[in-house]
Amino acid sequence: MLSILLRHYRRIAVFAGGLALFCAMLVAQAGLQYGTPVYIGGFLLLLGLFAALTLALYKVAPRYRGLLEIVGLGAWAGTFALLMPGTGLIAMALGLVVFVASSVGLFMFLRSDMSHRIGNQTTWRDRYSGQVSYPARLVWRHVVPGAAEPGDHCTGMMERYDVDPDDPDTVHVTFKGRNDRAAAYTLTFLERDQPNSCRFFFQGNEADGTLVDGIFSLRITVLDRDSCFVSCVEERCGLSLGSLLERWFDDALGFQHDRLVDKLDTLYGEKYGARKPSMLATE
Repeated sequence: MLSILLRHYRRIAVFAGGLALFCAMLVAQAGLQYGTPVYIGGFLLLLGLFAALTLALYKVAPRYRGLLEIVGLGAWAGTFALLMPGTGLIAMALGLVVFVASSVGLFMFLRSDMSHRIGNQTTWRDRYSGQVSYPARLVWRHVVPGAAEPGDHCTGMMERYDVDPDDPDTVHVTFKGRNDRAAAYTLTFLERDQPNSCRFFFQGNEADGTLVDGIFSLRITVLDRDSCFVSCVEERCGLSLGSLLERWFDDALGFQHDRLVDKLDTLYGEKYGARKPSMLATE
C-alpha cells in the first residue's frame, strides 16, 4: 500500500483531493452554517476516504485506474464552477453539471480520433534515477533486454526475445498485455557497453494495437561493489493523449524501477541482505 501511495501520489492527489474539495464546497453552498474547523475536518475525512477508494481500485481492478484522474479532473472543474458568483441550489446544480459534463467530455475526448492525432505528433519524454543497493552487473542483467532469459526481465512481462538473424544488434521482443493481448517491438541497439550503459531504438505495436517508436537510454554508475546509481530516459512517439496522461499519472519509469528492485530482492535478497534503496525521481 505504501508503494502505491508513493508511486501514484499524482493520481491520488487529483482524484481524492478534487472530490473531497468538491463535496466540501457543495455542503458550503447548501447554506449549512458550520464553522471552519468542521469544514476542514470534513474535508480531511473525505480526503482519507477517497484515497482509500483509490487504493482499493488498484487492488481490485487496476486496469480501470485511468478513470480516477478523469473523475478527479472533472471534480476540480466542478469546484471552480462552485466558486463563481451565486449561492444555493443554482450554484450546486451548476457545479454538478460541470462536474459530470467535464468528466464525460474528457473521457470521450481522450479516446477520440483527435486525441490520437494530437498524441501522434507529441513526443513523450520520461526519466527516472535512483540508487540501487545491488551490483551493476545484476541491474544490467534484469533491465537490458536479452541480457538474461525473458522471464528474468524486471517488468515480469517479457514473453519472447529473438535476435534478428541478419543483425545481431537488432532483436524482436514480445511483452504480455491486458486480456491476453501482446505488445511486440523491434529493438535496435545504438550503444551497448555492459554494465555501464545502453541505448536502443524501438518500434512496434502496443498491446492495444497502437504503433509507437522511440529511444530508451540506460546509464549505470558504480558506487561501490554492491551498489550503483541507475538513470533511465525514454522518449516515445505515437501514443494518444489518453495514453500519455495515463503514463504520467502511472510514473511509468518509476514503476519499472520498483519492479526491478522487487525482482532483485526476490532473487538476491538473501545474499545481499534486506535492501531499501534511496530513490531520487527527476521529472
